Amino acid sequence: MIMIEKNWKKLNVFLEECVDKGVFPGADFAMITKDKVKIMHVGSKQLIPEKLENDGTTIWDLASISKVLVTTTCILKLMEEGLITLKTKISDVLPEFGRTEITIKDCITHSSGLPADINGYKQMTTEEMYEAVNKIVPEYEKGTKVVYSDVNFILLGLVVKALKGSLDGYAKEAMFEPLNMKDTCYCPDESKYDRCAAYEVIENRGGVVRGMVHDGKAYKFYGVSGHAGVFSTIEDISHYVQMLLNDGVYEGKRFFSPVTIDLLKKCQTAHLNERRSIGWVISDENYALGDYFSEHSLYHTGFSGSSMLIDLDRGVGFVCLNNRVHPTRNNRLILEVRNNLHNLAYQCLERE
Repeated sequence: MIMIEKNWKKLNVFLEECVDKGVFPGADFAMITKDKVKIMHVGSKQLIPEKLENDGTTIWDLASISKVLVTTTCILKLMEEGLITLKTKISDVLPEFGRTEITIKDCITHSSGLPADINGYKQMTTEEMYEAVNKIVPEYEKGTKVVYSDVNFILLGLVVKALKGSLDGYAKEAMFEPLNMKDTCYCPDESKYDRCAAYEVIENRGGVVRGMVHDGKAYKFYGVSGHAGVFSTIEDISHYVQMLLNDGVYEGKRFFSPVTIDLLKKCQTAHLNERRSIGWVISDENYALGDYFSEHSLYHTGFSGSSMLIDLDRGVGFVCLNNRVHPTRNNRLILEVRNNLHNLAYQCLERE
C-alpha cells in the first residue's frame, strides 16, 4: 500500500477537530501495513487538574481492548501449546466454576449465555466477586445469541492464570517480550506514570484516575483481569497488528501459526445476532467499521475510548487510542465519529 499524503492530512484535520469538539482530550492514531507504520498524535493526555500535552509517547488504558489484544492472544497461544481447545470446558480448568456445559468457545465468542456483568459488584469484596463469577447463573441458552459479557473474559483470564500461574506473567512471556511491546503491561509502575493518559474523575479513588486501571471490576481484581486492565502505546500495538498482517510473523520470527491466523478469519457465530471471530467482532456492519471494510476485518473497542480495526484482506490496520472518558464518562461523542474516522483512514490507501 502507498499512502495518499493529502488524505492523511485530511484525517489529521479531522482528529484535531475531534479534540476541538470535545470528542476526546487527545488521541494517537496509527495506520499500519505489513511493512510500514504511520502515526499521528493530537490533543492532550490530561486536561485537569493541569493540561498535559499528548506527545506521542503516551501510555493508554485499553479497557476492553484487553480482551482481544491480550486475553484472546493468550488463549490462542495455549491452544497452540496443546493445553486447551475451543471445546475445552471452563470447569475442566476451573473446577470451582459451577456451569459444566460452558466451553472456551462459548466464552470467547460471547455466546455462553452468561450475563453481561456481575450484578452488584461495586458493593462486593474481591473474594465475593470471584465467588459470584463461579456461581453465576446463565440468562439464556448458550449458543442461541451473542451477548457481550465481561464475565466471559474474566473466566478466560482465570483459565490462563490456572494453566500458567498468572495472566500478566504469561502475557509478558508469551506476547509482550516476543513482540517487543516494551511499554505494554498491567499495573504500570511509577516509572511510567508521567506518560500515562488521564481518565475519569472518580472521587472515591482519589479524583482523576491516571496510571491505575479505570475499569471498576479490574480495579477490584488488583488491576489484572481477562476483561480489562492492559496499558499500552500506539507503537507497541502496531507491532501486534503488523504480526497479524504478516500472517503471524513478526520481524522474521513466527508468533502465530498460519492456521491460527486462518481461525481468526472465520466467523464463529454466523447464524446468530452478531458476527464474532475468536474474541473479535468480524466484519459486522452493525459496528462502526465504516463503509469500506472487507470480509475479514477484525474490530474491537474499549469503554475508555480506544478502537482497533484490522482489515486482513486489504492488509491494513487502523488503531485509535484516546481518553474520551476524561474527565467524565458522560461524553459519548466518540460513537458519532468512528464510522467517519475509518472511512477517512481507508481514503489514505493507494494500491501499489
